[in-house]
Amino acid sequence: KLEEFLSLVPKHKATEKTVALNKSRLAKMKRELDDRRQKQKSIQKIVSPFSIKKEGIQVILISCFQTPGVGKTALLNYLTGAAEDKIGKFTALPEIGIYQYQKIRFQIVEMPSLMEGAADGVGNGKEILSQLRAADLLCICIDLSGNIEKQMNLLLTELSKADIRINIQPPSLTIEKTGANKIQVLYMTKEAKEIEDLGDLSEQIKEIVNENGIHNGTVKIYGKITLDDVIDVLTPSVVYKKVMILGTKGDLSHTQEIFDKLEKKYSDKFPIILGTSFQKETFPNDFGEIILKFLQKIRIYTMSGGIVAEQPLLMDKNPSIKDVALKVHRSFYDSFDYAIVIREGERQKRKKVGLDYILKDNDIVEIHMT
Repeated sequence: KLEEFLSLVPKHKATEKTVALNKSRLAKMKRELDDRRQKQKSIQKIVSPFSIKKEGIQVILISCFQTPGVGKTALLNYLTGAAEDKIGKFTALPEIGIYQYQKIRFQIVEMPSLMEGAADGVGNGKEILSQLRAADLLCICIDLSGNIEKQMNLLLTELSKADIRINIQPPSLTIEKTGANKIQVLYMTKEAKEIEDLGDLSEQIKEIVNENGIHNGTVKIYGKITLDDVIDVLTPSVVYKKVMILGTKGDLSHTQEIFDKLEKKYSDKFPIILGTSFQKETFPNDFGEIILKFLQKIRIYTMSGGIVAEQPLLMDKNPSIKDVALKVHRSFYDSFDYAIVIREGERQKRKKVGLDYILKDNDIVEIHMT
């Protein structure tokens, strides 16, 4: 009934607080229901065929059930060669292959199509969405010969209902429980203090936090936020995922016009939209590079005794020597003395540095221990 109410209530300033409170109540009810289901699953100890152990960077291909034969299997086979005998056949279970790019392994997973109601469990939806939540990257595959709005609307609706947020940063606020002093709302930055109607916002935040069972706590706000952001922070199931769109069947007539429409309509939310055609072999050769840049990953090569490792470490952007040492093994940090960094194209190609030194893509690092 709450979902029905939220779908019917008009959205404007006067109803903002009412909508936020009821969204908060709905999120709490869903959490409690999911907790009960998880406890039941743990008792049954059933291993789902949709639960896939990660290998390298995990990229999951998804599509809408309303458009069968979208081309996910053809894409999987094109990248990995792992599904040649399955192209054009119905995919009931995940298909997996490994795409190699410059010694980096990308695990490409073709998931069965998402059905309407997937977030509520229709068509193994909960199991599929559970794996999507763990992936590094999601690729929405859109059949350019079909109705692109219908496909996108279904997928975006189910992802949203499953608390998967797309191509946005987590809200710039934190909520911490305390032992006393009720709910305090603190605006920590100049940007946060510039939010309109701080007094009203603070009261609305306190009410939402209280509604979620926190009666003593501190809310710290670091930038522009909405009441929906507060609800998301209070909802442990919310995850933030990088998602790109792949338009398929680009070899068919009139699909260029449809692709242009896809780009125009969705490019604000999806910075990467690629057109593909496996008949014409239209697909970027540097797909791995595109993924790394989109995920803001860089390659760091370790060196020992003058020999550089063939396979790089993948690190988040702007890592320090400390981050690399800890990723290799804790002992490299505990017994750290200094590191040698080799960076091509620099005036000083070879540097002796400490733990706080910030690294760039393709740097070579040799850690020396005491």
